Amino acid sequence: MAALIVLFAALAVVVTGLAVYLHRRGNGPTENLDGVLAEQERLARVRALRSCCSSVAMHSTHGLTTDELAGRRR
Repeated sequence: MAALIVLFAALAVVVTGLAVYLHRRGNGPTENLDGVLAEQERLARVRALRSCCSSVAMHSTHGLTTDELAGRRR
């Protein structure tokens, strides 16, 4: 029973330590031009992925739809 309590206490310490580390690290400004350019490139890729895989983009395609499948089964 004591070992279980120690295990959960150790797990709580690790989780708390990670949370504090990630919170302190934050999304601070980059320190040089290379970091700014890398950040802009990453954001551009994220925007492109969000637009090409959005719900509107997926539901307005002319690909294989359930109506076309129903027509082919007959």
